[in-house]
Amino acid sequence: MLKKIRLCILAGFLFSNSALQASEPTSIRFSVITTAESSGSLEAMVVKSGSWFTKRKLVHTAVLVSHPKGDFLFDTGIGKEVTEQMSAFSFFEKQLFSIENVNPAVNQLEQQEYNFARLFALIPSHMHWDHASGIEDFINIPVWIQPDAYEEAIAGKPPGFVLSQYDSPDIKWQSLTLNARPYETFEKSLDLFGDGSALLVDLSGHTQGQLGLFLNLASGKRYFFIGDTTWSVIGINQNKPRPVFVEWLVGVDSDFEKNNQVIDRIHTLSMNKPNIVIVPAHDERVIQSLPSYPLFSGE
Repeated sequence: MLKKIRLCILAGFLFSNSALQASEPTSIRFSVITTAESSGSLEAMVVKSGSWFTKRKLVHTAVLVSHPKGDFLFDTGIGKEVTEQMSAFSFFEKQLFSIENVNPAVNQLEQQEYNFARLFALIPSHMHWDHASGIEDFINIPVWIQPDAYEEAIAGKPPGFVLSQYDSPDIKWQSLTLNARPYETFEKSLDLFGDGSALLVDLSGHTQGQLGLFLNLASGKRYFFIGDTTWSVIGINQNKPRPVFVEWLVGVDSDFEKNNQVIDRIHTLSMNKPNIVIVPAHDERVIQSLPSYPLFSGE
């Protein structure tokens, strides 16, 4: 099912596709597409050191990354078929993962007359239901994924994994392999455009093959999108995991201890390089500080 990505072929596509010439950006930029928000939960259920008196409204996002060579989506957020997808949940799970203000990424892109010919890949940070929900909205766009992430998703069960989101035979799976080139504190990486502006690293722990994305802008600003390693940046700042009782309740992490090690690694990176903005996928406070689609970084 998985076809291996050959970067030389990809590079040729990115350089030669004439459809990419219109409104081409001059440097890398990004925009966050908020596709839904949770109905709310206490912060103490989000992070171990969280308050029992603070309500959080975590968000579900996709990140549109635009580069002179082409665009990709990091995560797809909540998609058009989410109601049908969530029918796989039990009554309790539907309440626990209740969402509102759904506005799928594909709808927002269409409303802005986005040129879909620029979009060369979907890159899920991981394949949990709230990150993969929109994959079937972009059925002709290749999905780049690490093999172990694909295998875990195909074998997975609700509430983490919802097979109907990605069991279509029309999905173009592409096997993504990181290179043995260290980046920051990570042993392997993949430089997506070959210019140091967008790099993937492995954050396995929350799920198998979870990916993190570094974006290095021409302005000097740096961002690190960490998927669901933590749900709130508090977890990184204070080096705290999700509460153990949440892990027991819904089994959030594939490997709780391994994910704790990833949190510790990102915490250390953040302390040593405070200029890097750490972006958990669901932290509504951090997301509010970032450019919201249709606005891009630098605008």
